[in-house]
Parts: sequence; C-alpha cells; structure tokens
Amino acid sequence: MHNKPKIGVSRCLLGDAVRYDGNNSANAIVIDKLGNLFELVPVCPEVEAGLPIPRPPVQLSNSIENPQLLGRDDPTIDITSLMQNYCNKRVPQLDQLSGFVFKSRSPSCGLNSTPVFINDKCVTEQDRGVFARTFTQHYPQLPVIEETELESAENYERFTAAVMLIARM
Repeated sequence: MHNKPKIGVSRCLLGDAVRYDGNNSANAIVIDKLGNLFELVPVCPEVEAGLPIPRPPVQLSNSIENPQLLGRDDPTIDITSLMQNYCNKRVPQLDQLSGFVFKSRSPSCGLNSTPVFINDKCVTEQDRGVFARTFTQHYPQLPVIEETELESAENYERFTAAVMLIARM
C-alpha cells in the first residue's frame, strides 16, 4: 500500500534499546502486524527530551491530577519541567498521525496503566504518563491504545479500523 496511514509508536516497542535500563520492549504485534498496515513513527519522549540511555528510572509522584516525574530510587531527580516542555513542543508536531500505540506502565507513555506514588505508596495503577496525557488532550479524536491491549483480537480490530477511518478523513 502506498501512502500508508501514520501512527505514533513508543519507540521501545519497535525494538530500539531506549528504555531507562538500556533495553527495549519489542512487540511483534506492533512490528509485524501494524507495521504492515501503517507507517510507524517512533517516539521516545525521554530520549527526545535529552535524557541519556541508560538513565535513572522515574515514576509519577505526589499527585494524581498533576504528577511530578521524580526518580524512583532517588527522589531528588526531578525531570517534570524537562518533560512538560518537551511535550508542549513535540505533541503539536505530530499532527500527521492517525493514532498512537503507547508503552504500558511507562511514566511518560502509559495510557491507562501507569502507577502513581504518594508518600512512597502506590495510590493508583491506572493513570496516564506525562506524554500520553498531553497527546490525548491535544488529539482527543485520535484512536490510542497500549501495546498490551493489542493482544485482544477485538481491541486490535477496533484500533486498526479507527485508524483507517481517521486516515480517510
């Protein structure tokens, strides 16, 4: 197919070693199945914001409504402003996308599965990462999904059909 619809994909899902620990989260459904249907546009908010690989792990902390991105093992690490500035610049540049596949449980890319910690206790495991939150607020009409949800044939079909519909508009 010429001119495939474009979807954003958390870069680690494509097999790139960009995670905080220097590993990847290669996902065969994303790479093989979605890669045949769509042009996959890799996005790694942490790396694109200038953070190194590897890097200290961060987590959403101190608030559900307006969480900070603080070091998991060293809470003096605060990349909140860095990531918010990145999101405010990068998200509007993604207006050619017809959907997005996010990395589950990620403090930047988790869609509905990211834990939030307050006073060292997990208060929810169903929040959005900073980048995913900004993206979905900016593009509320676009279909979005986490890679774990693609394992369900029904979710996969619903997502791909929604992307095709958006791409035709």
